Amino acid sequence: MVQLILLRHGQTVANVEGRWVGRGETELTPLGWQQAERTAARLAREVRDLAALYSSPLKRALDTATVVGRALGCLPVVIDDLREVDFGDMDGLTIAEMAARDPGLYARWLDKADSEFTWPGGDRRADFFRRVSSTFEGLLARHRSGTVIVVGHGGTIRAGLAHLFPVELGQWWTYKLENCALTRVEVGEDGARLVALNDAAHLAEIAADEESGKPSRGP
Repeated sequence: MVQLILLRHGQTVANVEGRWVGRGETELTPLGWQQAERTAARLAREVRDLAALYSSPLKRALDTATVVGRALGCLPVVIDDLREVDFGDMDGLTIAEMAARDPGLYARWLDKADSEFTWPGGDRRADFFRRVSSTFEGLLARHRSGTVIVVGHGGTIRAGLAHLFPVELGQWWTYKLENCALTRVEVGEDGARLVALNDAAHLAEIAADEESGKPSRGP
């Protein structure tokens, strides 16, 4: 049996500003780095059978994965197809800016069942899901046991879950995935089983400190 741990990157500048950034780059915030350190410390305590650590090539994910890898004593392996969806001409915009610029595109984007929806100059939804599904199938074919950590993006993790749970978790857009929260899936001969979705218990203290304006304590 393989345990998949799916990890969204730490908070970024674009996250704070509410902007879509897909294939573009955006830096981790100071809080994002703290989230990565807390997550790394938790994984170092809990993971005893690490098989591999994989990461999207985008800097926000790779920076997060590098922090995790340092704690676990390994280097992340970059897989290009773990990159986020390409928002094309809409990259860097907020939802409100996208709706104002192209109301028709916004209306079609709201229909999450529309697999033919295409970002102008970017990805078609069906192609993005196909890319992620193929990537997850490749990882599961490569590993038959142990823990596999995948550091990616909200879009790639949602698409991966939709592939693993096409019936039980078919509403892919409803998955709440906070920065550096852990989603655990066990995959064996009988299929996949969701163990935890969006587990952010290790981030509770720094989240509370962030809300109160207090400096967080320790890594």
